[in-house]
Amino acid sequence: MPEHAVLFVDDEVNILRALQRLLRSEPIEVRTATRAAEALSILAEHPIQVIVSDQRMPGGTGVDLLAAVREQYPNVVRLMLSGLTEIDVAVDAINRGEIYRLITKPWNGDELRATLRQAFDHWDLKQEIRRLDRLTRQQNEELQDLNRSLETMVRERTKQLAEKNQELRDAYIQTIRALAEAVDAKDTYTRGHSERVGVYASKIARELEFPKAMIERVYIAGLLHDVGKIGVRDAVIAKPARLDAAEYAEMKRHPEIGARILEPVRFLSDVVPCVRHHHEWYDGSANGYPHRLRGDQIPIASRVILVADTVEAMTSDRPYRKKLSLERVVAEVQRFSGTQFDPMCANAFLRILEREGERFIRCDQKFDIYAFIEG
Repeated sequence: MPEHAVLFVDDEVNILRALQRLLRSEPIEVRTATRAAEALSILAEHPIQVIVSDQRMPGGTGVDLLAAVREQYPNVVRLMLSGLTEIDVAVDAINRGEIYRLITKPWNGDELRATLRQAFDHWDLKQEIRRLDRLTRQQNEELQDLNRSLETMVRERTKQLAEKNQELRDAYIQTIRALAEAVDAKDTYTRGHSERVGVYASKIARELEFPKAMIERVYIAGLLHDVGKIGVRDAVIAKPARLDAAEYAEMKRHPEIGARILEPVRFLSDVVPCVRHHHEWYDGSANGYPHRLRGDQIPIASRVILVADTVEAMTSDRPYRKKLSLERVVAEVQRFSGTQFDPMCANAFLRILEREGERFIRCDQKFDIYAFIEG
């Protein structure tokens, strides 16, 4: 069965027969109708790709028919069969029926066959465009569904990774806290010292508007700053009096010992220099150790920790003295700002103390990175 069908509409049967004879050798199906109503009935029952209508017919004009076809069957290619003198009819057909081509009477057989082939090619092209449009819409819908599915998967995976990351972070912090507590346990007077230094240091870092990752690093370095005391004799650490020169020299080794302990731990590599240099003095004097660095040569985290470590020591009881008042602590920090302490870090501490007072040295504080950043 031919893939294409044409419908000729003309009230003169002889013309319809002549058109059928003309197209006998063409691979198309030819249907005919003598009036508009019959043509619309055929279009409703059979697949027609091209319609060619005469103008003058009983029961309605060709222009009226083509206008109706345009409304009811917009994909059918519409042609008008008209005499050369009917220019006004052609204009009306173009405007109302949106015809593809005008065929004049009398027609040339070869030209008529060529025109029909072009009309079918036009229908095929429009059909392919419609097919591609449907395919594109379908693929777009499938792509949108896929994107929505992927977005859901990504959100779920991101949530899972965030939860796992939080679990690892918590385990990481707890492990480091346990190590710091093991060090502090060597001396009943310094129990909780490392946690408090870490918290104080993180508050100072926040005051200095450090980025989140840096605040956390400062806290961890503060937590581990005294880990090297594992390598110092208990008799020196727990001595209930001031250390003599030899004992002090032994104690001064703890930053280097701590750094060597932490160096093999890959995820603590950025903490190692902070621990090694947390007793350097800002002015580079011999009071600082182990390398007598000065100013910006000292890691900023170490400079923060030195202030926090000193403040914690001054506000805690020791075997050889009672804790100092906040007024005395403020005076000491101001006195050593620019020599022992980086003035920027010292001033940050003083601003916090002015706002918080006694709350700053509350002993039960714990580090919470989210509270420090978002709170």
